[in-house]
Amino acid sequence: MRLSPSCVLLSSLLLLSACVATGDEGELTVTIYGEAFIEEGIPASETDGWEVTFERFAVVLRDVKVADRGVLVSYPIDLSRPSGGAGYLMGTGLVPSGEYTDATFTIAHMEVRGSATKGDVTKTFDWVFDEAVRYSECETTTVIPAGGAATFQITLHADHLLYDSLVSETPQLTFQGIADADADADGVITREELEAADLGAYDPGSGGDIDTLWDYLAAQAATVGHVDGEGHCKAEPVD
Repeated sequence: MRLSPSCVLLSSLLLLSACVATGDEGELTVTIYGEAFIEEGIPASETDGWEVTFERFAVVLRDVKVADRGVLVSYPIDLSRPSGGAGYLMGTGLVPSGEYTDATFTIAHMEVRGSATKGDVTKTFDWVFDEAVRYSECETTTVIPAGGAATFQITLHADHLLYDSLVSETPQLTFQGIADADADADGVITREELEAADLGAYDPGSGGDIDTLWDYLAAQAATVGHVDGEGHCKAEPVD
């Protein structure tokens, strides 16, 4: 049984009553949210002076599972669209009541398009990360009460793309090194330019095969997935 989007548009009493939990079941709602940093942008006060905004931050999800139920999402979800803090609703359905720690999901594809501005300088970017990453062993427990309701949220942290370290527990947000990769100074930072740029001051740690700024950015992109806000998950590349 999959969670169905047929119960997510609770605009009428008929639909609402169709999703009311009874007996030993509870209502589970699954959402995905990019937080204010994606919907509103990352202010210059949070970085090394660069204000970063996203025109598109789209993800393709697969293998989403929580409370022993799968959630089928067959289209890209653009998290840059304003949601008033609610995020994007993926599905609602009834599941047996209880406590669940089995949440898993895969980000199969991610498109990030936007711009960064510092003073009178603006750089644009349009990047695609197509290496699938599976998130599991997530630090969250979904408690579904009998006759009640609960929400599970996949939360994406766009600020990871600006981290100056892959290993520090207190990384700083910096865009200057990425901006400097614009070798032809045309205002567009391409993947090819990032692949030609060295790491500079960015810290990849001692493991992995990270030689270029694109390698580093792709490695950071593989860490953006969280649950219920700040809950961490184990991230692993998958086919």
